[in-house]
Amino acid sequence: MAIPKNIFLVIIGFLATFSIVLAKPGIASFYNSSYVPSKCYGTKPQGDMVAKVGSKSLWDDGAICGKKFNVTCTGETNKYLLHPCTGKSVVVKIVDYCPECTADATFYLPEKAFETISMVMAFEVKIDYVQ
Repeated sequence: MAIPKNIFLVIIGFLATFSIVLAKPGIASFYNSSYVPSKCYGTKPQGDMVAKVGSKSLWDDGAICGKKFNVTCTGETNKYLLHPCTGKSVVVKIVDYCPECTADATFYLPEKAFETISMVMAFEVKIDYVQ
């Protein structure tokens, strides 16, 4: 038995709303150096769409290693650069912890991942992220 179209649309709307509720706010910045070696995987590369965690509570002594997050730019942190977001999201895998990074970011993305969600000249942006 097929699901009627109107019920299907209600279900899709509910799921979209539910995922927005689960999203957490944060800050993303970027780096343009290698992440290898990393605290999670040592010298074994994990691809281009990875992230370093800047938050000690999110890092949780490495419990977050290997988890993937959908990251979406939601706005600027710099009042001089309005509308830096591209409207796209990126899925990144956590590979490292960066307590020494200078910006106060939740996630540090490689430049390739950052420019998927934002203009690079923004340096850091507000984000929503969900696992």
